[in-house]
Amino acid sequence: MVADSYSALRVRVSRLRESLRTAQDFAVPWGYFHDELATRADFMGVGEAGESALIEAGLARIAKSRGWPRPSAGQPTVHIPELMFWHGFRTFGPKSGIFFYDEHTCQGLLGVMTGLGGPVDLFRFSTVALPARS
Repeated sequence: MVADSYSALRVRVSRLRESLRTAQDFAVPWGYFHDELATRADFMGVGEAGESALIEAGLARIAKSRGWPRPSAGQPTVHIPELMFWHGFRTFGPKSGIFFYDEHTCQGLLGVMTGLGGPVDLFRFSTVALPARS
């Protein structure tokens, strides 16, 4: 990746990170992710295939809370180690979702399509470990 392009990518990911961290309306970081990252070749062309048990656990918790099937293993996940950022696609039975996750803040956002032309349900998740209850 060209240095200028990488620098701009780093800035966009930082803006997304802050937007997700402070969002009251999750449509804001969701829109930014799609408008400023997912549609750009410099973003979609970097990273490597990866797996994260933390992310999978977060997505599984959402599925369980909604009564959806657990996402099956082996679905596409991209990790950009230099940016500590992940993104990917998941299916929950007949529902499809896209997620991104930031290792800096331990937060991610999952968008699940409710139908072909229907709205997208958004779920912010965290992988921060909470202390065990006594």
